Amino acid sequence: MVNLIKNKSNRAQVFWLGLGRLGSFSLAFISAAILSRFLSKEDYGTYKQIMYLYASFALIFAGGLPETLTYFLPKFDKKGQKYLVCLFEFLLSALGAAFSVCLYFCAPYIAILLENPALTEALKIYAPVPFLLLPTFIIENIYICEQKSHYQALYILFSRITVLCGTVLPVIFYRANCQVALHGLVASSLCMLLVALFLIYKPYRGYTLSRPTTLHFRDIVSYALPLVGADLSLMLFNSADQFFISRYFGEIVFAEFSNGFIQLPLATMVSGSIITVLIPLFSKAQTTESFNEAVQSWRNSIRNTCLLLYPVIFFCFFFATEIVTFIYGTHYSCSSIYFRIILVSHLFNIYPFLPVLLALRKLKIYTFFYLLSAVSIWITEVIALSFYPSPVIIACVSACNTILLVLIFYLYIKYKLHITVFKKEILILLGKVMLHSAAVSLFLYAGLLPFLTALPVFIQLVILFPLFYLILIITGKVSGLDYLTIITPLFNSFTLKK
Repeated sequence: MVNLIKNKSNRAQVFWLGLGRLGSFSLAFISAAILSRFLSKEDYGTYKQIMYLYASFALIFAGGLPETLTYFLPKFDKKGQKYLVCLFEFLLSALGAAFSVCLYFCAPYIAILLENPALTEALKIYAPVPFLLLPTFIIENIYICEQKSHYQALYILFSRITVLCGTVLPVIFYRANCQVALHGLVASSLCMLLVALFLIYKPYRGYTLSRPTTLHFRDIVSYALPLVGADLSLMLFNSADQFFISRYFGEIVFAEFSNGFIQLPLATMVSGSIITVLIPLFSKAQTTESFNEAVQSWRNSIRNTCLLLYPVIFFCFFFATEIVTFIYGTHYSCSSIYFRIILVSHLFNIYPFLPVLLALRKLKIYTFFYLLSAVSIWITEVIALSFYPSPVIIACVSACNTILLVLIFYLYIKYKLHITVFKKEILILLGKVMLHSAAVSLFLYAGLLPFLTALPVFIQLVILFPLFYLILIITGKVSGLDYLTIITPLFNSFTLKK
């Protein structure tokens, strides 16, 4: 473990970021599983609507500052970095305060828009959270530049445990309603802020505050503004399906949808960690050779992502009903259809394209494509609602738009930037892993699952998942797919092997 902490390689940094995010998503699932069992569907739907509003608008109010900090931080010494961190903390605090004020005073209008009167009181209770949480957004960016991502992993785990205790325990032992959970969330956010501020300034203790002469505020603004435009487009893109389902089908259907149409935690964890590591690599690439090395790291990340995630995606697709029932209970088993739909889009959107666009300053293109996609998804979902009003159709339209957006980005990177990431050998690898994973999943689904139906869902999954990977690894050797290659180096780090 000590060796892994000292390891400064990209793989080690991705591991720590991934470990933290895995723990975060695991604890988030535990929280959702408990809340969905103790709260009524109406209360749980209201709670999830608030989480949807925060997730949507936090991107806008963050102002592109976390990504901007990642770009500028490696360019300065410690004194300059300390100045930069203080400046960004001040800006995020101001933006968080603006976000909180907007939530509080706009609560009645949001409740009318989403046709849920309970949102008025709930949003006013929740209003302090953005002010408390937005200043914590830059921890990851600081520690990835310091190559000490284990601090970020520890903070993520601490924050999720704090939120879990703050929201779940009062619901279980005091009163099971949405308002109680939100009060606990506010208290948890205050604890997270205090710990975050300690960690944010930890790397810069002992250094005097010195403004870099080469840093101008207009440089920060010119870099951040296109990101704000991109985040606005991304918010519009991600919020369309949730808005339509919330407004036209009510909070009960929204609760069922939100428990199924979720990003696979492992997929988000891996792709997010890779993006965070690759952005500084591309940012530092000042020569053709260093840029080519960054592109090669990108290709390697695609191979590893495929070997790690495709088997999990196919297993979850075939056993979606069992997984959703285990997490949320039998009354949410209908959410499995939404889970299957989003898993199909994961086959395309787990590979990051943002780092190279940021490095080449193609932020306007990034924003433009997302804006087009945002317009597309709102128009196509309105059309879908007019012809066949169904939340399942809305989910399908959303997944199709996501896939189309990813394809457009990679076509642009290939034909306009002349960077071929998905070379022939990578495409062959992707095809082989897909066919192999699908075949093993189908074998277990058709050949073994019918004999396990009398067992509890948890026992079914405990039997099926290890058996799936055992068969996958054994048969993978025959087809030339070594799934252990992405695990062995990390195991060697734990055991102090070189």
